[in-house]
Amino acid sequence: MPYSPKHAAPKPAPVRRRLAGVAVTSFAAVGGGAAMAQPANAAGTVWDRVAACESGGNWSINTGNGYYGGLQFSYSTWKGYGGQRYANTANRASKGQQIEIAQKVLVAQGPGAWPVCSQRAGLTRANGAAEGGGSTTTGVSRDTTRPGKLAVDGRMGPATRRAMERWVGGSVNGALSRADKRLIEKKVGGSVNGSFGRDDVRKLQKVVGTRVDGSWGPMTTKALQRYLNTH
Repeated sequence: MPYSPKHAAPKPAPVRRRLAGVAVTSFAAVGGGAAMAQPANAAGTVWDRVAACESGGNWSINTGNGYYGGLQFSYSTWKGYGGQRYANTANRASKGQQIEIAQKVLVAQGPGAWPVCSQRAGLTRANGAAEGGGSTTTGVSRDTTRPGKLAVDGRMGPATRRAMERWVGGSVNGALSRADKRLIEKKVGGSVNGSFGRDDVRKLQKVVGTRVDGSWGPMTTKALQRYLNTH
């Protein structure tokens, strides 16, 4: 039976209203549609297992149910979280690009963003952040290639997240837990509630020296990477 994942916008709402609820402002993102059972020990990465459960492992699927791609992104969440820099809908993006957006959602919402399939696939913050799509186009930051020095590539990869955690004295595991977010918020003079909303993003943007608009994107990530390389 199909289920409605918590990160998907309600279908009847108009696009403008749906987008208003999308947290474009932090490390956020996506997913969700009809689920198909798949054992957690199935072959492939953890994202392959989530996709096997969500879409039968078809990364280009579009059945007309309002959800697209292997991880079943709604149109509004795909657009709201930056997926349209790759393709209009997720099914037209590569597997790796879909995983990049999914990793952002995992950081923001945890495995519960895929309430059924994350459990079936054994998805955790740690393994979801570590495992990419198996190609050079995954969108996962290449900043791990230079220990101690982040690549200024605008991609929120595990090394960038670890550097943020080191900067604020957090867990340094690349997962950016709610406790880590509170530490970041405290560091930049934000809300200190772990939500990392628009106001917190604005404060961080002021600290790292980029455009202050409250929206998290590649430009903010690049500025953050430059800042972390010197602090």
